[in-house]
Amino acid sequence: MKTRNTLARVLFSASALAIGAAGLAAPAMAQGGDDEDGTENVILVLGTTKQQENIQDVPTTITAFDAGALEANGIDMVEDIATFTPGFNIRGAGNNPTAFALSMRGQIQNDNIATLEPSVGIYLDEVYIARAYGLNTDLVDVESVQVLKGPQGTLFGRNTSAGAVLIQTANPKYNETSGMVKATYGRFDERTGTAVVNLGLSDTVAIRGAIYYSKRDGFKTDVNTGQKYEGYETLNGRVKIGFRPTDNLEILLSGEWYDGDVVGPARQNLFFNAPAAFGAAGKAFFDGTAAADRAKFGNDEDLVAITSPAAVAGAPAQGLFNTMKTQTYNAKVILDTFFGQVKWISGIRKIKGANLIDLDGSSVVGHFTQGFQDLKQFSTELQVTGSAMNDMLDFAAGITYFHESGFDQSRSNLFGGTFRASDPRVPAQFVGAVDWSNFSGTINNDSFGMYGQGNFHVTDALSIIAGLRYSIDDKGVIAQSGDVANNTDTYVFCSPATVAVPCIRNERSDTFKNLSYTIGLDYKLTEDILFYAKHSKGYRSGAQQLRTLTLADTAPAQPEIVHEQEVGLKTSFWDGRGRFNIAGYHNKVKGAQRSSIFNINGTSQTVLENADTETWGVEADFSIEVVDGLTFYASGSLTDPKYTKYDGFAVGGASPNQVLTPLDKSDNFFVGIVKEQFSLGTSYTADLGSMQLDANLVYAWQGDFHQDGTPFNLYTSTGLGGLGLTPQQAAIVQDGTVSDSVGITNARLALSFGPDREYSIAVWGQNIFNERTQNYTLLLSNIYLGTNYNPPATYGVTLSAKFGGN
Repeated sequence: MKTRNTLARVLFSASALAIGAAGLAAPAMAQGGDDEDGTENVILVLGTTKQQENIQDVPTTITAFDAGALEANGIDMVEDIATFTPGFNIRGAGNNPTAFALSMRGQIQNDNIATLEPSVGIYLDEVYIARAYGLNTDLVDVESVQVLKGPQGTLFGRNTSAGAVLIQTANPKYNETSGMVKATYGRFDERTGTAVVNLGLSDTVAIRGAIYYSKRDGFKTDVNTGQKYEGYETLNGRVKIGFRPTDNLEILLSGEWYDGDVVGPARQNLFFNAPAAFGAAGKAFFDGTAAADRAKFGNDEDLVAITSPAAVAGAPAQGLFNTMKTQTYNAKVILDTFFGQVKWISGIRKIKGANLIDLDGSSVVGHFTQGFQDLKQFSTELQVTGSAMNDMLDFAAGITYFHESGFDQSRSNLFGGTFRASDPRVPAQFVGAVDWSNFSGTINNDSFGMYGQGNFHVTDALSIIAGLRYSIDDKGVIAQSGDVANNTDTYVFCSPATVAVPCIRNERSDTFKNLSYTIGLDYKLTEDILFYAKHSKGYRSGAQQLRTLTLADTAPAQPEIVHEQEVGLKTSFWDGRGRFNIAGYHNKVKGAQRSSIFNINGTSQTVLENADTETWGVEADFSIEVVDGLTFYASGSLTDPKYTKYDGFAVGGASPNQVLTPLDKSDNFFVGIVKEQFSLGTSYTADLGSMQLDANLVYAWQGDFHQDGTPFNLYTSTGLGGLGLTPQQAAIVQDGTVSDSVGITNARLALSFGPDREYSIAVWGQNIFNERTQNYTLLLSNIYLGTNYNPPATYGVTLSAKFGGN
């Protein structure tokens, strides 16, 4: 009874909030069309059996955008999707600015390494993208984006225990020659160009190509050198070929290439507390230098102070940088049959990247880290969808195979090697060398899956959904750890200390198996009102160690198992011009994987921890076209997570004899989970005779959230897990580890003209009121706190021209 009453209160609160505020965040728009009776504004999405359905008939929570909605809302890049999707947050990754930590419904992947899987799966043209590296791409020639909430373990498989994001790029069109060119100039000397061409050579062959180039100056300034950071240069291209040899067979081949360079990321120091082992003079120098930097920052989020690479032997001479190159090749064979479709979907993705980051964000020789990634994945899926039993049953079934291999390496230097300057393990020839801790991992993963899901229409109003998927993951890793001299491949000594050079390669393999399922029902109270309820089990694959001193430091994390219940109501009114949807959910996660960074005897390492969680939440969306051309929309979410168990670690003992010690962390904060989100927007289209006016204004707000999980009471504690800070230091750290609530306002005004209104000029602004908050913050033990912020206000003008088309 208590559970039912709690959910009822959540649903009532969200309903009142949604209606009282005219709703709450992003519009649900994707692949609009007409329904059977000719009503406009139908939104088509992939439904419960991977077949297109009206979003209002799909018994699950979905936020969707078509190409027009993406442009109108200023959703240019992958990370922008979360800003306008209730219950979804994308947080910058600590080790690589091209990667993200994705959170949804109280679940999160809080680190990005090749042995740790996400809880929100990303799919590009129906092909799973295993690694978040290289996901900071622009949405070039994208047809639609769909965000599916809750466990998607049956249709989409492993690593979708919290949800899935489906990105569909535009396919080639047959018998049509058309295209588009677009140029943008914006703040910080942003120069962007896009060209798309579609060559429908016949009714059987078509080619579509898109190319995108963007370059922007940096907006962060080093207070000591004047150097600019966060500038970038990006080149992205895609070619798609369509071939229809018969009326019922289509073959789609595509290749996509991305090449990005970022001068950064550059972080700002908020706190520095050098170890007492440095002595009074050394500590005063380190702390004083960082304090002088902070005094120059003032309250300007875009002022930074970066350590000169010349100060640390082995640091790349160019200073902070990030390069990422990806190649993605997909092949899809689609066969239409008397019962539906048979698809064979295959893909290859290659990732190659490198970077250097100043983690502490001060000019003092603090903490440099360098990463290298060289990864390759292959996946294939045979999928069958259709209808049977005189259309009483819609179904989807398939088998999948996935293989991944490659290399992920991380090196870091803390205080220029000061901690081990007199270490007796160091050979004499390396006494003057500067050491970098090195963690290298070679992975070799295989995954198999079989699934089936059906939607049985008991009556015209009542349907029952049931699905199963069996997954097998075989994962292997070979890891090597130790210190290298001057950031070379020459090991100074190995970890653990009992191992002699050359360092041993720790190897292990693990197999994880799981049966995911979903069961639900939906009932149409009327043609415009749908009620549904479902229970789903999701699965996030087990994780292996990569950045610990040995593979035995902590046990491999077992799979996350998620059980979630969701009930919802979907309504449309006023002949489809208005919609109001609301859903409440409750989930329990067994074995939630947490990744924590510890400084142990002068070496920074990452350790996997294990937790159980419980989350209650509610999501709502609302839209209404009040008159022709004028639409108001809104949506939002409330998320309430808690730990029911958290078996973590802390650093016990004194250097150089520190060890990992078990610690109950069930009182820890959730990191990267936004509990409250909402957004409000309006769009207006008017025919001005010789021109067309399109205007859009949207406001997206999110509440504060924690960037570090340490409870505030441990900041001043000297016990296990405590930071041992003074009250004044604790106040600074407490303030710096909480991202303040922030509201982002985007606006766009466009005029289209020409015989077919093929020309347009648009002025736009993103975050036009320059609201700032911490995007990613790292607290390393009690030593330092470094952060970066969401982008500042940007604005510009875009010119575009279209040609051809039917």
